[in-house]
Amino acid sequence: MNSIWNTNLALFEKRFPALRDLLSEDIAFFEGEIEAGKFPLPLEIIEAKNGSPTAIYKAESAQALPLHSKYNPEREAEQLVHDFSSKDFEAAVFLGFGLGYGPLAFAEANPSTPLILIEKDPLFLFAAMNTIDFSKVFSHPKLIFVTKADPQTAISVLANYKAERVKIFSSKAHTAHDSPFAEEFLELFKRSLQKDEINTNTLEKFSRLWMKNSLANLPYLSKCDGVKKYRSTLLQLGGKATELPFVILAAGPSLQTLLPHLPALKETCVLVCVDSALHAVLKAGVEPDFIVLVDPQYVCARHLEFLKAPSSVLITESAAYPSVFRFECRETVMCSSLFPIGQYFEKRLGQKGKLGAGGSVATTAWDFARTCGTRKIYLAGMDLGFPGKQTHIRGSQFEERAHRTSTHTHTAETDGVASLLGAAPSLAKDYRGNTILTDKRMSLFAWWFESNCATALKDGQNTYTLTPQSLAIPNIGIASPEEVLAASSAKKEELMEAKRRFFEQAEKNSLEQKDDDRKKGVPSFESVLDEFRESLENLMSLSKKGLNLCQSAILNRTKVHEVNAKLSEIDSQILNSAGKDAAALVFPTERQLAAKAKELPSSAMNDAMLKPIYYSRLIYSELQKAVGEYLGCLKP
Repeated sequence: MNSIWNTNLALFEKRFPALRDLLSEDIAFFEGEIEAGKFPLPLEIIEAKNGSPTAIYKAESAQALPLHSKYNPEREAEQLVHDFSSKDFEAAVFLGFGLGYGPLAFAEANPSTPLILIEKDPLFLFAAMNTIDFSKVFSHPKLIFVTKADPQTAISVLANYKAERVKIFSSKAHTAHDSPFAEEFLELFKRSLQKDEINTNTLEKFSRLWMKNSLANLPYLSKCDGVKKYRSTLLQLGGKATELPFVILAAGPSLQTLLPHLPALKETCVLVCVDSALHAVLKAGVEPDFIVLVDPQYVCARHLEFLKAPSSVLITESAAYPSVFRFECRETVMCSSLFPIGQYFEKRLGQKGKLGAGGSVATTAWDFARTCGTRKIYLAGMDLGFPGKQTHIRGSQFEERAHRTSTHTHTAETDGVASLLGAAPSLAKDYRGNTILTDKRMSLFAWWFESNCATALKDGQNTYTLTPQSLAIPNIGIASPEEVLAASSAKKEELMEAKRRFFEQAEKNSLEQKDDDRKKGVPSFESVLDEFRESLENLMSLSKKGLNLCQSAILNRTKVHEVNAKLSEIDSQILNSAGKDAAALVFPTERQLAAKAKELPSSAMNDAMLKPIYYSRLIYSELQKAVGEYLGCLKP
């Protein structure tokens, strides 16, 4: 092997020893082929006009594709990454990279920006390492390699970044050797962009509701148990307990077909009902074991209105609409909050237990079943589409509300049409291969189930649908209620005992957790509340100081340098504040802040010295407003 390969391989091994071990067989194969005078890839390495190596991809029955410029591959790479700005993006991904000129140019120009290199086939990575010096890439402090992975695993590497802040470098020539992988990766990334857009829209619309709900419900964080008492409870019991099935009841139209079987299913299964399906399930004469409601909107709280389920456990979160906590049930337990106020208090009082959130309450219900340790999860009414062009099961609050609010000019049917056509409708297939109407929003939920069910399968946890009229989702099988009941009847007594012990063990876990909290000296709720209020008041003081300093610099340009130094100190204190994340909930999004910045005086925006001062003044002003809203809500 040549010296370039040996140097690169040594650097690779030093930087990624575990990955080096994982690829040991591939490395041995590559080295063996090269030493035998063979090149194990359909690549022709040639010399560019400037003397640098370049390559041409020559697959069978395909047109030859040059991977880089035949004249100057280095200059081409520099031009490729020239317009990248760390102000616009927080990470860069090279989806395939040929001989690596692009990553090399990027590493040199952006030493502090995360650099993610994705190449499914490690032999293409080795071809690059065998051809050009990769030392600048391997010395990049924030380098990530992804190889020998499927698209789902590759896309998961980007989970810590906002999709809109990730720059993808991809070209047909660099992905032609495995275009299906690249196409699926880019489709998953597109879905991430859609998800981020939806999340931003949701934040802008509901952030103040989440704040008000969270602050109103704070006392329940010390009163209610967390769902963590159920976590892996079946695994604790072992044996037949892990065979105890969980059935998720969602509010799709197909749930109607399962209602007659619910009384029998409840005997040998744990029934987990989403809020919107509760009315129909209670009407069928069955109280589910668990009810899940985690959406803070008032319309979701109305799903429980005028209902009661004395034998059911309600799972909710601290940002739920306050009336939810008055629902008559056996017990109310909480999952860890998705919102910063709840997170602040849980960090000090104890975690409630995280549950997955894929945008639909059914995703949370499914993840609850998974965390309990069951091996079999059944879905019913989780249609993610409109079978029979219906939107919800008959008798659900959605349908009842439509009838209650209908008028001569705005009928219930009008609401139904709006639901059917309101989010970019498209056609797909159900589990029987029949056409079903779905939409963009539900496709995102389906993607969540597809990826998470795949992960669960690796842990021996299988997911099935009991309603084949639903949108077909990979990694979810098909079962019938009759099959489930027949399998359960053979071991009915064992499953009934497992279900009893499941709830009994959860209460033991709760008592042990409370005893452990006492030993650790977990602070009182009142002391944490005082600390929270003090942190907010400190943020208010800092924002006022920042505003005054900005104003002094605007009035007297000679103070700009001095003010900038003091603002840096204030910014550091704000970033270290325990209450900053909570305040960020009602702080403008990046999109809203950009819009507000456009309203600043044009004269100031054209003044290089004062522009940062004006922008800082905007930030402090918005922070003051956000903190003021909190303190106003916290007044006795």
